[in-house]
Amino acid sequence: MQNKLLLCGCGWLGGYVAERFKSDFAITGTTRSESKAQQLASQGIQPLLFGLGQPLDALIEAANNSVVILNIPPGRRNPDLTDFTHSMYELITALFTRATPALVVFISTTSVYGDSEGVITESSPVAPVTASGKAHVGIEQHLLDTAPHNSYVLRLAGLVGPDRHPVNTLAGRTLSGADQVVNLVHIEDVLRTIEALIKQQPNKRILHLCSNDHPKRGLYYPEMAKRRELAPIHFSEQPNEHNAGEGKHIDASATLAELSLRLSYPSPWDM
Repeated sequence: MQNKLLLCGCGWLGGYVAERFKSDFAITGTTRSESKAQQLASQGIQPLLFGLGQPLDALIEAANNSVVILNIPPGRRNPDLTDFTHSMYELITALFTRATPALVVFISTTSVYGDSEGVITESSPVAPVTASGKAHVGIEQHLLDTAPHNSYVLRLAGLVGPDRHPVNTLAGRTLSGADQVVNLVHIEDVLRTIEALIKQQPNKRILHLCSNDHPKRGLYYPEMAKRRELAPIHFSEQPNEHNAGEGKHIDASATLAELSLRLSYPSPWDM
């Protein structure tokens, strides 16, 4: 393993990455907040005050000979991501023209597949419909074009962890799309995959991660709300017991095979 890691973005996922890898790496983590910088320092992480669009000198210095994880989300509510995308392009270009990173991993999202139907593999065509999905597709391509030999794209399904589950924000609501299936992945499996990716550096450049099972929303969310003793979740229609479920089914079997991994949480019911 390389012994330096630059974590660009220390949000929810970044916090778990830092905690998992701090015994193996000297970690530098970026944040825009002075208070978050103090918190990172108290965790044994070298803080670096940085925001997209700001001068890149200190970031480039930290990236040299480091494993770099790009995990800067665009913000879901921002309809115009032109500046975000342009700044990410600039950052990626600078990483490879002004530094020599050991490896770059871009944390992307399965929303790049948009409203595609059926089984989705890593080789399925992208079809983004949201501003975020479109931005991620552009950034992915720029990274792979800029550094085809030591960069990876890891597309993640909906994230679940001990302190995070989509049911928490859905509780008490009446929803539609009962027959749509869920695509979720547990943070523990994300961490194991990132670790395997860094160690193995496989030939496959685009990977994605999701649980093996895809229960229907109309069955899954009401039951999970009940288990967690949250306000009931209702659907405007009943799930159809005679079909296999609608929407996209993210199939991560090729990624798991590439990295010789088995999921710790193969089903959303285990999360």
